[in-house]
Amino acid sequence: MQPHLRHRKFRQWRVYESLPFISELYVQAQEREVVPEFELFDLGHVAALRRLIDAHGLPYGGKVHVDFVTGVPGGMPGTVQALAAGVAALPAEVTSWSATGIGRAHLPIVAGALAMGGHLRVGMEDNLMFMRGRQVDHNMELVARAAHIAHELQRPPMSGAQAREMLGIKDRRSAARAD
Repeated sequence: MQPHLRHRKFRQWRVYESLPFISELYVQAQEREVVPEFELFDLGHVAALRRLIDAHGLPYGGKVHVDFVTGVPGGMPGTVQALAAGVAALPAEVTSWSATGIGRAHLPIVAGALAMGGHLRVGMEDNLMFMRGRQVDHNMELVARAAHIAHELQRPPMSGAQAREMLGIKDRRSAARAD
């Protein structure tokens, strides 16, 4: 399997791009000083990431952040055991990782990722239900719940500045204001 670019609807999940195309995008991101996020939907994507780093070196900024997306039909199961296998298989160059669980996998993955030292991705892109029988009205509901769990597990959320530093992302806001 090849690295996944972007999905539109998980129920219609089929969008894969070839490694040569991903390699081309990766090199363009390096040239443009863009820090990529690598979405990993299964263990084959971990192996493809290894090939990408071997072929082209580290991304701009020298940091490699991956995001495990679990619970998508045809991908990695939304279980803590599958997440642990993915984390164990990561290349040594990976400097940070996060995880999300789609649908009912959301809460187990939140707790598992935090317990294993990872970070979280939450939002309505991945979950439209807050709990069985109750839809999410706003992303803030999911963020607040994840932040509460993170505090309980003594892993408080990072500030925007801390996250940019961890990911090696330039703060371009002042440059944009000057234009």
